[in-house]
Amino acid sequence: MAGVGNRAAILTLSRLANYGLMLISPVLLVRLLSVAQFGRYREFLLYASMLQAIAVFSINDSILYCIPAHPASRWRTVRQTAVLIASSSLIAVAGLAVLDRACGGRIVGSLLLPICLYVLFCANLDFWDWFWVATDRPGLLFAYTSVRLAARVIVAVVTAALTHDVRAIIWALIALEGLRMLGAAVIMMAVDRSAAEPPLADPWREQLRYCVPSGTASVLSTLNRNLSGLVVAKALGAVAFAQYAIGKYGEPVVLTLRNSVSAVVLPEMIRRDREPREEPLALWRRATVINTILLFPIVVVVWRYAQPLIETVFGRSYAPAALVLRIYTLSIVRECFDFAPALRARNQTRPLVESNVGSIAACGLMLAILIPLGAGVPGAMAAVVIGMVADAVWLARATMRHFGVGIGGLLPWASTGKVALAALIAAAVLATSLWRDTFGPGGMVLATMAYLAVFALLLLALKVPEAHALLAWARRLAPTLSTASRKA
Repeated sequence: MAGVGNRAAILTLSRLANYGLMLISPVLLVRLLSVAQFGRYREFLLYASMLQAIAVFSINDSILYCIPAHPASRWRTVRQTAVLIASSSLIAVAGLAVLDRACGGRIVGSLLLPICLYVLFCANLDFWDWFWVATDRPGLLFAYTSVRLAARVIVAVVTAALTHDVRAIIWALIALEGLRMLGAAVIMMAVDRSAAEPPLADPWREQLRYCVPSGTASVLSTLNRNLSGLVVAKALGAVAFAQYAIGKYGEPVVLTLRNSVSAVVLPEMIRRDREPREEPLALWRRATVINTILLFPIVVVVWRYAQPLIETVFGRSYAPAALVLRIYTLSIVRECFDFAPALRARNQTRPLVESNVGSIAACGLMLAILIPLGAGVPGAMAAVVIGMVADAVWLARATMRHFGVGIGGLLPWASTGKVALAALIAAAVLATSLWRDTFGPGGMVLATMAYLAVFALLLLALKVPEAHALLAWARRLAPTLSTASRKA
């Protein structure tokens, strides 16, 4: 479990770096751009991220399945992945161009060319994260994503400070991603060892069998997460979408924490599934408890300090986003229970498609009801939460069916119950207003640190096994990160 924990920690930091453009730059850009301009900038990122999900089609994720299954042919898998993504990204970009022109430019309008170029540059030859996870080389992953984060944030913020123009920021980011892709091509040509590797028994079928249902699920999941954002942007305008984007500001952090644990657990589950003596679902249960340990405190702290947090970090112009943020925290509880790795370990990806279809239907129905009633941005976020709950229920049923367990055997009820109890009891530390009255905005930081300390002590007192494992792992984390940085 220690090795899994170390890889998950480094992958978390690395993927947070990948999301740096959405995590760090907004804090600075809201002070350099008007609310409407910032909304337009986030609208570009929304369209680009959705098109990128279609372009990549979960092909990169298949590396986590194919390399552990064929460790002697890792570079053949990588080359095959690069060809598949090049093909799918060109099809996705061409499809958007045709559709937008057919609709008279009403889909993305003047953003069509920037979106297409940005997605082509971002999607292609961007398999390194998954490759280094699958081959257990976190040092390279950490160095690469750290440099990429710094470059993205510097380019976006410096361009905004010099021009105060959204289009200039967009084109600067496109140029940066183009340079990244060119550099990645040069490096791949230098390190590719596929010629010396044994050929794959069936070079395309296995990867496509994984990618088609998994990619469909990924696209539907992206549409599911962003459907309400699209409705807000199109129906309520750029200013409303800016408030919505700030309300969902923490989403990359939540998804990164959850997905990093899942990405590391998936190859381990595949290996264990081939060893009858080891139960792969047991590892998934432990990962679920770790997710609750990481995410439940975020729910409590953000719910308590949503209003002052928004006003302090983003300014009073974004105060309406506080209610949106509180509603969003309800979805974080659902994110703790990620059933996808358990199903993918058995190569059962059809339920992922089905659940997303159901979730989109539930979210779309609620949007159709709430937006005309004047619920506005908070109503759109409530629709997201309802759709996510529908998704979780469907996946839980599918996981129980494929693993032959009941609801009692599926989830680690005892440990997750103790984590929830510890999170609620520790919330008493946050109840008083003395923290902010005495220390101002810094009081929120001190209160959060005190809350986390009490939460951790309660976990140990309640004898949550995963908490003790995390404590032992944390003692080794700093030396591991130091060694990984030196190896990079």
